[in-house]
Amino acid sequence: MPTVLLYCSPGRTEARKQAVVEGITDTLVEQGGARREDVLIIFQNIEPGDSGRGGVMGAAPRLTAAD
Repeated sequence: MPTVLLYCSPGRTEARKQAVVEGITDTLVEQGGARREDVLIIFQNIEPGDSGRGGVMGAAPRLTAAD
């Protein structure tokens, strides 16, 4: 079963997440030979303060209007 973990800042709409799930699933079926019903996609929110970059703790990236 292909499993995809997506780590991102919170705030994406259900419609946005649905579009991402459809696109990733289509790619894994078409390019990876997976069965559609076996594709599992998990969204994991990274809250501010739960990440660090370059050795420094910091807030998760901010969402833009395009997100």
